[in-house]
Amino acid sequence: MKEINRLNDLFVRYLIGTEGDEDILENIVNAVLNDVGFESVGNLEIINPYNLPENENLKESILDVKAKTKDGKKVLVEIQLIGNNNFIKRILYYIAKNITSELKESDLYINISQMISISFINFNLNIGNETDIKREHKCFIFADVNNPNLRLDDFQIHFIEIKRFAEILKNASIDEYNRNKLLSWIDFFTTKDLEKDIDKLVGGNNIMSKVIDKYKRFVADEKEMSAYNERDTFLYGQAVMLQYERAEGKKEGIEIGFQKGIEKGIEKGMEKGIEQGIEKGIEQGEINKAKDIALNLKNMNMSNEDISKITGLSIDEIKKL
Repeated sequence: MKEINRLNDLFVRYLIGTEGDEDILENIVNAVLNDVGFESVGNLEIINPYNLPENENLKESILDVKAKTKDGKKVLVEIQLIGNNNFIKRILYYIAKNITSELKESDLYINISQMISISFINFNLNIGNETDIKREHKCFIFADVNNPNLRLDDFQIHFIEIKRFAEILKNASIDEYNRNKLLSWIDFFTTKDLEKDIDKLVGGNNIMSKVIDKYKRFVADEKEMSAYNERDTFLYGQAVMLQYERAEGKKEGIEIGFQKGIEKGIEKGMEKGIEQGIEKGIEQGEINKAKDIALNLKNMNMSNEDISKITGLSIDEIKKL
């Protein structure tokens, strides 16, 4: 069986966001809700159903699935592969944006839907104390500081930290695996040999037989795989640039400290000459790093226009590589 990155958000949207397959979306949503003791939801209606032509060549950072329940709850599901604690603020903004888009100026506030936000993230959030940090499923609601049982049910914000769940999978018993359907979903997304694990997946969650059939159809479809490869290239470019920015941030901190040391130990005239030399060296280093990134992306058949947007190099510079 052909293997792809099943955490690719375009594939996830295809998998859980297709009209007619609402049972798959319902299963993964309820696996998340049940993991922390919330009641299941049912009769989900997909608001933004997956459509291949609309998803080809997308350059957005968010590919989500939106649904609503029969009683008006709104469910937002997305995959995020790279990020840090600032991702929490983005989710708060995104929820607020969805709320404001629901109401017109003359509408009553009572019509605001309960929001259930579910983010599967392939990085760890480092918030709270040591116990909090290690918790693989972080769920936030509005609660009174003096009485956590007194709460407003307008929001649920779930962060499913895939890497931490993957560690739990290594030691999970068969009973735990079969009892918690969220484990089978994490297993599906992260296993290195899907074909070998089919029986285990289906035994833990009967929806997996349908999920795997849908996966097989996806990897056998040339148009779907073409869109997948485009999206995977874009996501790779984002990841490379984030790593580059982090490296530059560390380097800048070192350089600032170094320059301050020079300022204390060297006279003004010599200091200016050294600073100019350092600045030129940094500038050339940035250009060389951008060229290295551009060459990697070029070898992955990314268009010169997209490479230019990611690296800041001109089209002519990229053509010469």
